[in-house]
Amino acid sequence: MVVLPSPVRERKKRETWRLVHAAALRLMTERGFDAVSVDDIVAAAGISRRTFFNYFAGKESVVFDPDPDDPALWAALLAERPAGELLWVSLREVLLGYTAANAERMLLQRRVRLASPELAGCSRELADQFWVAIHEWAAGRAGLDDLRLDLTINTARGVLNTSCPHWDADTGIDGLHQLIRAGFDFVTPKERTTS
Repeated sequence: MVVLPSPVRERKKRETWRLVHAAALRLMTERGFDAVSVDDIVAAAGISRRTFFNYFAGKESVVFDPDPDDPALWAALLAERPAGELLWVSLREVLLGYTAANAERMLLQRRVRLASPELAGCSRELADQFWVAIHEWAAGRAGLDDLRLDLTINTARGVLNTSCPHWDADTGIDGLHQLIRAGFDFVTPKERTTS
């Protein structure tokens, strides 16, 4: 017999994740990543160390782990894209939708990174799961061979990964969106004229 988790329990788990995440990012923004301990985070969130480690592997994962509801958000954003839309346009719009939906969290993450230079070079990818979901969705839709599909998705990922470090958090999520749009415009293939 399979026992499904109750909706109340799942909601409580999500609320606890967000409580810990928000407390940690606030402390890290104020003090810097290195000046905040797990004990500081659990005290600010009003939880035990054991509860903290039920949700996060460590301080770094508090900054980089995706929200538990992100997979549902990704699915909804992908489902919204019209069937005949060019893959490149769909990828841009999904990135804009995802960053808009996570504007507050992304602003906090950006401020933590700026306050803690040791995190700026962190190699952990924010959204590996996101890109896996994008790839699976695009593979069934785009009609591209594997090479072209990977090139398209990796280029879109490159636009986002290049835009984020150039983003001034004081410009809000609109500033990030301007960079993403500019990046997509820059790498969009232009029609070549023959002479």
